[in-house]
Amino acid sequence: MKKLTIFERATLVYILVTLIYISCFLGKIERPLIHYGVRALVLLFIFVMAWQENKTASRRVAGLRRLFPLLMLGYWYQETFYFNNFLFDNLDRYFIAADETLFGGQPSLAFSRYLPQAWFSELMYFGYFSYYFLVLGVSFWCYVHRNEITDKFIFLIVGSFYCYYLIFIVFPVVGPQYQFLPPANEVPDGYLFSRLMHFLQATGEKPTGAFPSSHVGITLIVVIFIYRHCRSLFRYALPLFIILVFSTVYIKAHYLIDVVGGFVTGFLFYWLFSAFVRFPKRND
Repeated sequence: MKKLTIFERATLVYILVTLIYISCFLGKIERPLIHYGVRALVLLFIFVMAWQENKTASRRVAGLRRLFPLLMLGYWYQETFYFNNFLFDNLDRYFIAADETLFGGQPSLAFSRYLPQAWFSELMYFGYFSYYFLVLGVSFWCYVHRNEITDKFIFLIVGSFYCYYLIFIVFPVVGPQYQFLPPANEVPDGYLFSRLMHFLQATGEKPTGAFPSSHVGITLIVVIFIYRHCRSLFRYALPLFIILVFSTVYIKAHYLIDVVGGFVTGFLFYWLFSAFVRFPKRND
């Protein structure tokens, strides 16, 4: 246990919490042995990799050990779909009403109608896809250039993701793309990135996780981290973040109130998880 990184310990906590949740609702979960088995394999991998890196000091093992929790985030996200209707039924009606009250309509439906041009749609899809660039790209940059803060950055990311996933499990909100019917939920086609996102959504997206927007929250955490600890990347990250914020509503992944929730929780989680680690004061 002493050889585990801080982000691996966060993973153990998430596994423990979800194991308790699964056990409490065992009769409602389809094929629960799969969920137990995945957790057993993840734990095995974590401890084997920790032992192997401690034994060999291999940089390849160290890199795989740090990449693994980031790759597992996609699985943990999809899994929330199977757990998120045990306490509450679908809550989208409340978020539709909130958008109606606060913004005088449904921005997620109106945005693409006002700007249906293919080039703008492509820009929005690119912005939404840049989420993966930022999370994985900054992780890689830290590993290569500022290895002393790599584990802390990954901890910020995975710890925040785990909090979002627990919220998604408890509060089921699917978002406009699933809540509304065609043609209301359709988005104008773009070019390359629209096709790429359609493929990713078809293979990895589930009707879950709309509120709060983890896309906005996690990217905000990345941008704050970049500003404070690797400022040379900030000029590239900030425009991507701005486009991404608009894209979450344009492609109907989120209600506008989800974006507000993403900002609030992004700041909150950055403050919360930063309290567990000490970052060097250096700022390039």
